Amino acid sequence: MVRNVVLLCLFCVGVGCGVKQPTVQYLDAVVTQSTQDAFTFDVEFEIANKNDFPLQLLLYNYEVTSGGRTIYTGLASAEKTIPYSLSITNSIPVVIPREFVVDQDEIYWQLSGTLGFIPPKAISQTLVDIGIWKPMVSVRAHDVLQVPAIAE
Repeated sequence: MVRNVVLLCLFCVGVGCGVKQPTVQYLDAVVTQSTQDAFTFDVEFEIANKNDFPLQLLLYNYEVTSGGRTIYTGLASAEKTIPYSLSITNSIPVVIPREFVVDQDEIYWQLSGTLGFIPPKAISQTLVDIGIWKPMVSVRAHDVLQVPAIAE
């Protein structure tokens, strides 16, 4: 039994060692909607694949803070595949309730979280499906955003 567990662990490490994490770089934040209750913006990233095979992006899990307070927590499906040796842009939504920006012209925000991905190998998909392997990369961004006027 112990031997099987050790062999499984070595196998998982061998599968994981052949995969390079994608690199994620923050590009911009773009306001998408503004109401009297909240405003939304998309946080845009460039994601580069340094592997010789495509990577399927899975799910962002992230939180946004400002002034030491968590103001938004999100899960967003990435729904993209990065071709080998290329990069793509992708974005995730953030909603800021107006109560966090009362009498402010701008807001300094920070986003931190993870982005899951899977290499296109059947064994990789199986290991992810049964919960043994969860490949992910860190995502981080911060910026100052002008608080948008309330749309009429």
